[in-house]
Amino acid sequence: MLELNHLYNMDCLEGMKLLPENCIDLTVTSPPYFNAREYSQWQTYDDFLNFLEKVFKENYRITKEGRMCVVNISTIIRPRESRNSESKRIALPFHFVTLMEDIGFKFLEDIIWIKPEGASKNRNGGFFRHRQPVAYKPNVVNEYVFVFQKPMNGLIDKIVRSYKGEIKEKSLVDDGYERSNVWQINPETAVRQHPAPYPIELPNKVIQYYSYCNDVVLDMFMGSGTTAIACINTNRNYIGFELEKKYYDIATERIENHKQQLTLF
Repeated sequence: MLELNHLYNMDCLEGMKLLPENCIDLTVTSPPYFNAREYSQWQTYDDFLNFLEKVFKENYRITKEGRMCVVNISTIIRPRESRNSESKRIALPFHFVTLMEDIGFKFLEDIIWIKPEGASKNRNGGFFRHRQPVAYKPNVVNEYVFVFQKPMNGLIDKIVRSYKGEIKEKSLVDDGYERSNVWQINPETAVRQHPAPYPIELPNKVIQYYSYCNDVVLDMFMGSGTTAIACINTNRNYIGFELEKKYYDIATERIENHKQQLTLF
């Protein structure tokens, strides 16, 4: 049996198989990029989608009925290979929604995470020079944060009523919460050892909006440990998996440093 508030250096598929059915209150994760150098084990895009299907089928099994799975995901831009070829943009988020619905999840929300334009790759340099209409390519400044739910009998009120007393009061969301599905959050800049860390503000919000204090939050692609730190910040329990040893070490160090910082106050 796996321990709470622990990060495991192992394949997430193997790790989730060690968890019983209906034990996870919330999943918050960001799958690895298909075209990143660090994650080159998939020969084709179909291989990558098959991998995601296996992972989230197992995630479905261990998620409690009525509870959410929140996934940060973005389109894929593959640069052109030569001057005689075109770059390609792959609509991964939209393929992923279909994949999740086929597994059994219910699609709930599409949150659009907007980043500053300077944080994205410049795609319109050529258009800036020649201004020919059909060659227009905007800079991509958004990623998606999709919210899925494992179906349940009855309404979500059933889950709300199951929490009582101090836990319910401590879990109330403060003023200043996001009122629309467009969130403007700057990207993470402090964690340079990982190619794609997401900012702590993102899981902080998601965890507060979709779970209660003492709930169990899973991140099967823990990366640099940001979800675990957000769980500590919000009084949630976490379980995490990270296959790459170098990122596991980074995450473990960050989590321990964060815990030590909290003891100073």
